Amino acid sequence: MKTSWVYYTLLALIAEKIIQHTVVSLAFYFNWRNIVSTVAVNPRVLMVAGAIVAVLFIVSLWGMVRRKAWALNLTLALALFDIVGEFIAQGKLAIVITVSFVVAVALLMLGGIYRRRRP
Repeated sequence: MKTSWVYYTLLALIAEKIIQHTVVSLAFYFNWRNIVSTVAVNPRVLMVAGAIVAVLFIVSLWGMVRRKAWALNLTLALALFDIVGEFIAQGKLAIVITVSFVVAVALLMLGGIYRRRRP
């Protein structure tokens, strides 16, 4: 099967998620720009969850590169977790649409396309 742009875009978006969750976890740890005052839940919980999600995105990237069958499911589950996490972190249903949210939605959509194209 010819490797498609969808596959490479998924890899790039997963890499973005790794960077994003790492930086946000560090931001909570060091309280850069008083980030802890911008969330509705305990920032320590968000910091730990973000670090765990970053590690799991690393695992999903490794799995995608190695063409493991479980990797796409992990990626999609993490993207869904990320979307729900935005609502929890902001503490309301009418959330501010962030880059994180857009990338997670893109991961879900492209993951669905990639799943249908796989043999």
